[in-house]
Amino acid sequence: MYYLKHVKKVLSFLTCSAISLGIIAAYPRSAEDGNYAEAAKTIAEIQEQRKKNAEKIASLENQISDLEGDKDKEKQQQAYLEEQTDIIQDNINLLNAELEALSADIKTTETNIANLDADIIAQQTAIDENIERFKERLCAMYMTGSDTSASIVLGSSSFYDMMSRVQMINSMAEYDDKLINEILTEIENLETSKSNLETEKLSLTMKLEEQEKRKEEKTAEIEQLNIKMQETQYEIERIALEQTELERSKDEIQKEQDELDNELAEIEAEIQRQAAEAQRLWEERQALIQQQQHQQQQNNNNTQNTGGGSVPAAPAQPTHVAVTPAESGFAWPAPGFSYISSPFGARWGRNHNGIDIGDGGIMGGTAIASQAGTVITVVNNCTHNYAKNYSCGCGGGYGNYVVISHDGTYSTLYGHLTAAWVSVGDTVEQGDAIGAIGCTGHSTGAHLHFEIRVNGGAQNPLNYVGP
Repeated sequence: MYYLKHVKKVLSFLTCSAISLGIIAAYPRSAEDGNYAEAAKTIAEIQEQRKKNAEKIASLENQISDLEGDKDKEKQQQAYLEEQTDIIQDNINLLNAELEALSADIKTTETNIANLDADIIAQQTAIDENIERFKERLCAMYMTGSDTSASIVLGSSSFYDMMSRVQMINSMAEYDDKLINEILTEIENLETSKSNLETEKLSLTMKLEEQEKRKEEKTAEIEQLNIKMQETQYEIERIALEQTELERSKDEIQKEQDELDNELAEIEAEIQRQAAEAQRLWEERQALIQQQQHQQQQNNNNTQNTGGGSVPAAPAQPTHVAVTPAESGFAWPAPGFSYISSPFGARWGRNHNGIDIGDGGIMGGTAIASQAGTVITVVNNCTHNYAKNYSCGCGGGYGNYVVISHDGTYSTLYGHLTAAWVSVGDTVEQGDAIGAIGCTGHSTGAHLHFEIRVNGGAQNPLNYVGP
């Protein structure tokens, strides 16, 4: 009675705890085409993946938001650059107007200089003529010898004649002085006007050159601003493209989330099916135990009544092997055999989720529980116990196999057994025999396929055990 209650408690624990998750983790789906099928994900794996995907989506949304902010900054910068460009262009327009005015002033000055040059030539001609007349008068005065007041007095015929001559000489002297002064003044004025115009022209030319230089500088500024505007436009386009890529990634991850949700629903349905199957197997086993107990009681009664000998017992299967666990708490699952024919990792285009222990003579050897736990899955109907390079369709490629749950976190799988010696719901101790090593399922030779899973995720068994 105590045993019956204990088994029922174990069954209840299996159907409503994380142990049930291990059923799916270790129970591969058989492919319709006979190819080696992948093991299904556990709920824990899917939930973890969904959590990671949600974090990725949140991260992508943050990145998209940041990029939108960057794009706004670039647009603000572009508007600022456009405003600068407009201001500088206005300055250039003003400079152009000033240049046109300066050019007009220079042309006017050049015309004035040209006119003055013509005036200078005319004045120079007049000056030259006056100088020539003055020279002629000096020559005449010299030739007549009337260059002294005494000669004028002595040469006069009368006082009136003398006064007339003196007056004439004084008038001629005044005229000569005036003529000379006028000539000198005209020359000086012409030279001054010409110098002033030359100075004005030089000043205007320098201003024109300065304004031309300023115009070139402003034009260069506009060119630099145009380059910056082009750069900001490129950056805006780049950010928009990156946003599109991030949105595409976000959509792809969301699609994966939807697929995970569908798979999660399938797993939950499978858990319910497995729980129902475990209940059925438990009920059948209890009925078989009661029938065997009843039959044993009848045999005992018959033996006592007839006084006959006991019924010969069938050859006993090994039940327990003494083992020394590793520091991890797990023990080597195939005592006496140590050769690893295939390690954990990538194989045949997918991940090999365990190790293959395949020494010569291992056929029929004993597989033991690597750690104490509860049997949660047993497949024991494969009769194809021989080498083959294809899947016979049994156990999703594992053939006959056993899954044991250890405290709901760890689980172990033992595949390709000739036969399993335990049933779902059995509690086993470390070292208990659970089956005979064979070659069922997708197996090219006799070996034990051994897996260790943590929360449904396959780990490298050599990180936990060693031969």
